[in-house]
Amino acid sequence: MDTVLLGLAVGLAVGAVVGLVGAGGAIIAVPALVYVVGLEPEDAVPTSLIVVGLASLAGAVPRLRRDVSWPLVLMVAVPGIPASWAGTAVGELLDPDWLMLCFALIMIVAGIRMLASARNSAPAVRSAEHGSWGGLALRGIPVGLVVGFLTGLLGVGGGFLIIPALTLLLGVPMPRAIGTSLVIIAINSASGFAAHLDGLFIDWTLALSFAAMAMVASLAAARLAHRLNEALVSRIFAAVIFTVALGVLVQTVPKLLPAETAAAPAGPPAASASLAASRLSFGERSLNVLVENHTAEDLVISAAQLESPAYAGPAPWTPADGDAATLRPGGRVALPVELPEAACGNHGPGFEAAVRLELGTAGELVVPAADPYRTVAEAHGRDCLQQEVDAVASFALAPELEVAADGRSAVVRVLLTPSGGSGTVSVRIGTTTLLSEAPGHPWPREIEVDAADEPSILELQAVPARCDAHGLAEDKAGTRFPLEVGIAATRNGQLRLEPPAEFTAAVYGFVRSACAAQ
Repeated sequence: MDTVLLGLAVGLAVGAVVGLVGAGGAIIAVPALVYVVGLEPEDAVPTSLIVVGLASLAGAVPRLRRDVSWPLVLMVAVPGIPASWAGTAVGELLDPDWLMLCFALIMIVAGIRMLASARNSAPAVRSAEHGSWGGLALRGIPVGLVVGFLTGLLGVGGGFLIIPALTLLLGVPMPRAIGTSLVIIAINSASGFAAHLDGLFIDWTLALSFAAMAMVASLAAARLAHRLNEALVSRIFAAVIFTVALGVLVQTVPKLLPAETAAAPAGPPAASASLAASRLSFGERSLNVLVENHTAEDLVISAAQLESPAYAGPAPWTPADGDAATLRPGGRVALPVELPEAACGNHGPGFEAAVRLELGTAGELVVPAADPYRTVAEAHGRDCLQQEVDAVASFALAPELEVAADGRSAVVRVLLTPSGGSGTVSVRIGTTTLLSEAPGHPWPREIEVDAADEPSILELQAVPARCDAHGLAEDKAGTRFPLEVGIAATRNGQLRLEPPAEFTAAVYGFVRSACAAQ
């Protein structure tokens, strides 16, 4: 209950800012959800996208008729969608503190320009809306690409960048820029939310109460904004920018300054470690620990283990042949480890990881494990989703495959075994790279399974999905059926049905014979 009340209070502030100045929602919402409400960052981001998207949509409603430039929405929002994905990919490779410092500097520049525009009501350039479609595209599409890329790179909703671009670069009056910005933010929020669907967890009570208050505040603020002159709105917008920029600088600059220490600087580490998914063990619960030797001598690794609070115990590595791994100076080795049971909680543990190396007579070395691709977080999300599904029902592939008399189709059986406890799970079974639905026999689209149901069997009539020469030789996922699952409408994601060896052999034989008969 306290969390919901906090969400309502924060939603009031977020909605007011969004409705009044057409921006600022994500920058306020994400820190508030993390530091005030207490969500983990990975849960706060998609929740914020729901709130800001709905608040922006509500704030845009009173402005749809006169204060939204639909040509500019088309020219800025559409190219901004792929550009934001590109910016997100680049941002994952850069230090987040430097990104936030760049973000603060961009906000300060934008705030100064907005204060300057408040002193001069005339637009700096001729409005792009008055030109031809060619001229509009020439000026609007680059703005959309730049704004979309910076939005993805900096991880914000985009309003702080969109409004200065519309007013200062495209000559759009402030009221019209705000309305146009709100529509673009709503589109960007929907696109960003779609990017977080895999392994998504949402506290819907919090999110919907937060969003409802934000929408009401946004509507009220949008009506108030029509009574204010452009100069006042510009000053309010600049004040919000400077306030957030100051907060970012206070949090970021100390982290970038060199630490003062009385001791001499430490030498380079003897070794470093990073994590990556194992490409040779598709469908298995294993990771590769990549260890690199930074010394001028050989490192002899007799044993190693990955340690993370995300899992109930360590993930050990031991040499397959009993011999230690010798790592040459400057060399790197991949140590495969099998993940133990995940430690799943209400908000999830931290995802920091370390590697403990046994170096024979040289002793023990513990090094932090860099995880640039969030390998542990993604594996942990799948494991916890699997635990929640198993608490309701288990799904398994029957080992046998019933092939039709003509050899052109077969029946795949999925065994559903409810746990006998409580809860429901919705399931959709997808096709694979080797098997697809038989014509005229579609597979069930949505399956609702209750923990108290009786065991049952799903029969899927399948035909080969491909008959090219390399289909079977290169297959890794053709016998693993994807399951799109949802738990009580609060958590969803994708799991895979792991096949018995007999089933895999039967599928390969069926595809070969069915393709030969075509």
